[in-house]
Amino acid sequence: MLVFTPISSSTIALALDLAQQSLHITSPNPRVGCVLVEPATGHILGQGHTQQAGGPHAEVMALRHAAAQGHSLANATA
Repeated sequence: MLVFTPISSSTIALALDLAQQSLHITSPNPRVGCVLVEPATGHILGQGHTQQAGGPHAEVMALRHAAAQGHSLANATA
């Protein structure tokens, strides 16, 4: 049985909100939101959404966001 904590539920909601930002710009790629989290604390390290078709996917944008903030991604969860 899968159980969501309040932190994981809010993180999933954020990823879905980020995906909304990709509406009508990503075809043929899917609309995706990505949130990178430090699992012990729930601290958000990076976030992003799929860019215009031909551009970076959500995961790349989240990695770039985390790097720009100087976050280590050791043990991070997407």
